[in-house]
Amino acid sequence: MKDLRLEKINIRAVNVPLNKPVIAHLGTFEKWPFLCLDAHTNKGLIGKSYIGPYLVDQLPVIAKCIEALSKPFLNQEIKPYNFFEEGFKKISLLGYQGISIYALAALDIAFWDVYAKAANMPLACLLGSDLKPVKAYNSRGLWLIPLNEIEKETNDLLENGSFNALKVRIGRNKLKDDIYVIEKIRKIGGENLVIMSDFNQCYDYDTALKRMNELDDIGLYWFEEPINYRNFYDCAKLSSRIKTPISIGENFHGPYDLANSIKANASTYIMPDLMRIGGVSGWLKSASIAEAYNLKFSTHLFPEVSAHLMNLTPTAHWLEWVDWANPILQDTGFRVENGKYHIPDIPGTGVEWNDTNIEKYKVNI
Repeated sequence: MKDLRLEKINIRAVNVPLNKPVIAHLGTFEKWPFLCLDAHTNKGLIGKSYIGPYLVDQLPVIAKCIEALSKPFLNQEIKPYNFFEEGFKKISLLGYQGISIYALAALDIAFWDVYAKAANMPLACLLGSDLKPVKAYNSRGLWLIPLNEIEKETNDLLENGSFNALKVRIGRNKLKDDIYVIEKIRKIGGENLVIMSDFNQCYDYDTALKRMNELDDIGLYWFEEPINYRNFYDCAKLSSRIKTPISIGENFHGPYDLANSIKANASTYIMPDLMRIGGVSGWLKSASIAEAYNLKFSTHLFPEVSAHLMNLTPTAHWLEWVDWANPILQDTGFRVENGKYHIPDIPGTGVEWNDTNIEKYKVNI
């Protein structure tokens, strides 16, 4: 790891078709955009990371932000912790929300990847842990699809990886439709099936309270994001009035948002997103805060790197599994067996590119 220096970065953009389209209150998405980053070093090692910033039209500006943030670190020795501290200061004028934290995360993840490669260790082991399997739930389907497709979709999700936990999106126009979907999934999966639910911020406070009261005894593991993610205090009021735990966190932009949510008692569970929380370094800081408050800590997307970090998260809870990036990744040994996500025993994070598909799904930035 000594004298490991950053020589250049390369960023490629792709828009990858989804096996199961995302049909949510926020919109319908048949493809998912990613920025794929290569951090080239003087040792010939390349650090790799990807982020998925939701909107394909925004990829060029985020790529430019990554390039700008990387310039002061060119020809400098790669020390991921120091980079995060210095990089965080450098984005202060742009602000700590949105694309600035995305850019910081993309570089941070790539730097940790190449740092672990230089040590010839998997990331989790470099940071002092084992490669333990992580319990996971299947989140790649059960969006707001037609009711007559629920049975087929549920069977597909349960069989792919032998999962015993699924996530369903709710908040349909009619209460009876939400109830039908939940009961159908339970009938197929059995009483021991864990069912998470996600409202995707579709309600105001009053409507959320009414719907959550109506579903409070149906046996859901958690209600996710019933209202706007920034409204911590109303979320806290909901948490105090509903028996089913509330989970939020995918929209925390950096550890400070997480800390403010905890101060407000906004939720029972938290589930940060690797990109929005600030990459590996932002995650580790956030995990320590969560430990101090004994808050269970799940993941949002990015299962390949997040699984490493769950091995270092004292209050680790659930890994959210999706296959959205699989087409642009090599099969390096990540796998799901009996509802647990297994990390390959190779140096770095295990993220390596399928260059053929990156070229196939490439978009210009």
